[in-house]
Amino acid sequence: MTETTSPKSPLGNRDFRLLLGGHALGQMLGPLQFLTQILWVQANAPEDIWLILVALIGASRGLGALTFGLYGGALADRYDRRVLLIIAQVALVAITCAISALMFSGVTGVLGFAGFFFLAFLTAGLQAVDAPTRLAIVPDILGPELTPAGMSLNQVAVQLSMPIAMFATGFIIHELDFAGAYLFSVTGHVLVIVFLTLMHYETSTQLTRSSDYGFGQAIDDVREGLRYARGHNTVLWIIILLVLMMSLGFPATANLGPTWINTEVGVPIKDMGYIVMNWGIGSLAAALFLTRFSKVAYRGRLIVGGAILFCVSFVVFVFDRSVINVVIGNLGLGAGMTITSVSSTILIQQLVPNEVRGRIMSLFQLNMGFAQLMTMPVAMLAQWLTLSVLFPLLAGATLVVVLLVVVTQRQIVRA
Repeated sequence: MTETTSPKSPLGNRDFRLLLGGHALGQMLGPLQFLTQILWVQANAPEDIWLILVALIGASRGLGALTFGLYGGALADRYDRRVLLIIAQVALVAITCAISALMFSGVTGVLGFAGFFFLAFLTAGLQAVDAPTRLAIVPDILGPELTPAGMSLNQVAVQLSMPIAMFATGFIIHELDFAGAYLFSVTGHVLVIVFLTLMHYETSTQLTRSSDYGFGQAIDDVREGLRYARGHNTVLWIIILLVLMMSLGFPATANLGPTWINTEVGVPIKDMGYIVMNWGIGSLAAALFLTRFSKVAYRGRLIVGGAILFCVSFVVFVFDRSVINVVIGNLGLGAGMTITSVSSTILIQQLVPNEVRGRIMSLFQLNMGFAQLMTMPVAMLAQWLTLSVLFPLLAGATLVVVLLVVVTQRQIVRA
């Protein structure tokens, strides 16, 4: 393997190093926001509806992602992608401060929860603009040859810090309380802004960036992206596979996973980091594996292997209410999700032209929106059936559905 094609080659690009460093530092504090929101609602909600309100966090995120996701992809194909990322991060700073202030005020009635869920909705909307823009900008900076290695390095950088961040999350919440912990997380967005500002990148898109770009034009752009996806069988079914896997598996293992660990397994909040950090360790191991094999030809096999690993790990996660099972399950869930999502992203970026890349990446990111939105019906079923009954059923259903797609859509394996 020559120097120009080695896994570390993208690090020679200054703009990529800045994009990579800012994203990694910003993502370090993502788990802190995630767990703080869940545990704050769990601690302050009425006893008879607390699980529903915890699920409403995910539903708010999902609705925000689905509402703004396709529009965000259209914007990424029309405007300077670096500037778009900076604007989204500045808005996220303001919303993070607002959520922290709401937690500090102690307002937990109807008005307080309504404000909190609305802010969670806006946060997800902005992240739905940020995510496809960030994915679309990597091939612009690196070119098609180095993009697979760059995407793998991006995942490694994020996951190197993730286990440490997850480990520290419980302690930070315990020491600073909910409001202080959430305010501390704003530093992640600030660091991202600093790194983006230092970049020299200018968008390479040839689309007209008219100042009067309106909602109607955005709708037309979204329709064009949808038509492209429908006409490309491999891209379409990769997106469908991710949507099904995440919609069935993510609500129980991620959004309601901390609740399972706390209430069913009996792990206290201050020790939560020891458990959830294993998701990050699994993701890190997978990211290192993907970096080492960034030039693999049959990336579809990695997508399928990662999806099956995720499903099997879900089964392990809920097999019984023991610490060892959730630890092993989290390791596999993190590895499976990373292998599937990163390999899918790289493959789609290679198959899709720059002119529609933002919109296709936004379609790809909808899997997370659906996953978040599905948290509400999962929680409502859990309130009726209990977590211990529902989660094993979901684990089995996820495995069956994913295997059905893999068997019937062989073009994914051959991609």
